[in-house]
Amino acid sequence: MGRSELMAVSLGYALVLAALFTAVIVGGLLVARDALLDDYPPAIRERHGPQSPRGKRTAAVMGLLNALLFVALPLAGVRELHGRTEDTLGFWPAFVLGGVAFLVLVLTDLLVLDWLLFCTVRPRFMVLPGTDGMPEYRDYAFHWRVLVPRPVPWPPLAIPGYGVAVGAVSAVAEALVA
Repeated sequence: MGRSELMAVSLGYALVLAALFTAVIVGGLLVARDALLDDYPPAIRERHGPQSPRGKRTAAVMGLLNALLFVALPLAGVRELHGRTEDTLGFWPAFVLGGVAFLVLVLTDLLVLDWLLFCTVRPRFMVLPGTDGMPEYRDYAFHWRVLVPRPVPWPPLAIPGYGVAVGAVSAVAEALVA
């Protein structure tokens, strides 16, 4: 399997993961606008008050659905990669698949969900009751600081970390089956 084929499969699964992640986020916010209250800027959280019981339940369901996506999509992707190679897959192709998938997910979260929808468009399902018009909804830098916190920028470090996890699981599974 060549690099272009590996990248095509990786990007395909990354886009599916990002689309399903976005659907879970938007769907959850349509059910309970305060489901992601902890992800809002502090001033908005303070004005809104505590998270509702419905918001807590919805957040738990969203977390479970996303956890399932983070496991199921790489497994499906690795299975497809394995079907495209005549030899063992090994660590690196699965690492690339996982790394590309998480990179696309992080960029989708920042650029589409945070900056485009939350900061620019501000649909009703993202605006918490009693907080309409707050300038913090347009705080693009807040979302950047969440993505790259100091002193340890753990979200960008999770990109290769997810690749390592997917690659390691793939390599171990191959070794156990062989």
